[in-house]
Parts: sequence; structure tokens; C-alpha cells
Amino acid sequence: MKRLFFAALVAVAVLSVIVPAAAAPNIYGTSGLIEVPDDLIFPVGAWVPAFHTIQGDGDSDTNFFTIGTGILPNLSISGGIVDNDDSEVFINAKYRVSPETADRPSITIGVVDATSEFDDDPGLYILFAKNLTAAAEEIAGGESKPLRGYLGFGSGFFDGVFVGLEWVLTPKLTGMVEYLSAPYGDDDSHFNGGIRYALTNELRLDAALIDFDDLMLGISYNVVRF
Repeated sequence: MKRLFFAALVAVAVLSVIVPAAAAPNIYGTSGLIEVPDDLIFPVGAWVPAFHTIQGDGDSDTNFFTIGTGILPNLSISGGIVDNDDSEVFINAKYRVSPETADRPSITIGVVDATSEFDDDPGLYILFAKNLTAAAEEIAGGESKPLRGYLGFGSGFFDGVFVGLEWVLTPKLTGMVEYLSAPYGDDDSHFNGGIRYALTNELRLDAALIDFDDLMLGISYNVVRF
């Protein structure tokens, strides 16, 4: 049933009117894919509230209420509350050290769960991001949709390595796949897949399968700057 719902949402998105896509928060409130962060920074003065829910088995749903904002052109902060058996407050920050160039990836450092609610240590990470469209076209021998790749290393929440691919299928629809070697500091890895759908220029809808098992649904809104 979860996979049928996910396939139906993809079909609806493909048939919808195209509008420009933009970055949106992941389930932890920092801009990113599903769990993996990206190298984008929320606009200065903008506020980006979001809600994500992971539909587990039985009554084990996990809900994330988050909000993020840009502090400086290369610095954003975010945070929120995760509601499962207990309610826990977490804080995130992200700083883009250097932008991407034709020859090298962007470099971003950050922290997810600075208050160590999910793990004994904060989720410190360093992230490298690069446009891989040209490489994809060379491998495929033809034109490719825009493709971005992410490679990160972290501690605490991001213990180990994480990678992600973001494929812009249309200006409105983005496909996402990612792998985290040890989220929450656990031995079990996560291999996630999902889509991001731009309902309007400000409103984003997410749907994903966490470890291709639990259904995740999300919504975020980029509030107009003051």
C-alpha cells in the first residue's frame, strides 16, 4: 500500500502544471534531500516552516515540526520538535565555506541536532556537492536532466559517510536517492528514495520511503521575506 501511494503521487506530479523548483528543508529542518543535507542556504530574512511525518508500523508514527531561516548569505539556522514517544527539541546550523566552481565542488559544514537529542554527540558534518550533469551525459552518451551529487562525512547523528543524488526531472519535480551509513549513530544504514514536488513557487510537497520501508510525507512553505 505504501509503495502504491508513492507511485500515485509520482504520477500526479508528472501530470501537473510545471512551476520552478527550489530548495526545501529535509525532515530535520535544514535544507536538503530526505535526511541528507545539501549545500544550499535559506535566503536571508525568509522563514521556512515545515512538517514531515514518518508512517511506521502501528502507532509508531514520528512527526517533525521545523522552521529555518537565513542569517547571512552563507549561513542558515533551523530547528524544531520531533514528536514520537517523547517530544525533543533540536537545533541545526549550516555554513557554506566555498561555492561550487567548474573545477571543484562546494564545501559546506554544519551540525544537525546540536543539542544531542538523537545521539550522545552533535551531528557535525562536512559536505561536498557538485553538478554531475556533464558526467552523466558522458556516461549515457546523450542529454541528461540536471543531476547533483552530495558526499558527506560526519560524527554523532551522521556517524560515518552519507551520499545523495538529486535529479531534476522537470522544473517542478525532483527525484532523490540517498544513503547514510549510520544515522542516529546506529549500526543500521538507511537507503532512502523519494520525490519533491513544487506545488507553487513557495510550497513544496515531499514523499519518500525511509530505507525503502516506512512512508515519509512532508510539506514546507517559503514565507515571503520581511
